[in-house]
Amino acid sequence: MCWLVGGGTQGDVRAYSMDLRERVVAGVDAGMTQPQAAARFGVSVRTVQRYLARRRATGGLAATGQRHGPEPRKKRRLHAWLPARLDAAADAAPAEHVAAFVAAGGEPVSLASMSRAIASLPAAPGQARTPTGRARRPGRPLKQRP
Repeated sequence: MCWLVGGGTQGDVRAYSMDLRERVVAGVDAGMTQPQAAARFGVSVRTVQRYLARRRATGGLAATGQRHGPEPRKKRRLHAWLPARLDAAADAAPAEHVAAFVAAGGEPVSLASMSRAIASLPAAPGQARTPTGRARRPGRPLKQRP
């Protein structure tokens, strides 16, 4: 019996289904001990404890979204600023873009961060693409493979 959403395998761990979560908590509410509920539904005792704690804290059993690291505020500001800068100075070096970003009130970023941000911008409609499918930046010649 597989309770994992999407029928995950050992290497593909996913959240348990909402149905199972509700059954586990209902079992404890009906008088089962936490170890009994864990054995009955094939989950760990720690999982039962987490579900009960989540219900106490939030009133629900839904899985929480996972986020790793701080919110990318700097990246968002950089992506909002870059299109206008590339229109004005498309052939500038990344160091010049960094200096202009800082002068415009942005936080200092590394040259690598600036290069990644430029490369990850979405392509404008009708914009040329490189052989690998990335958007070609205006002002840059298309590299030819030998």
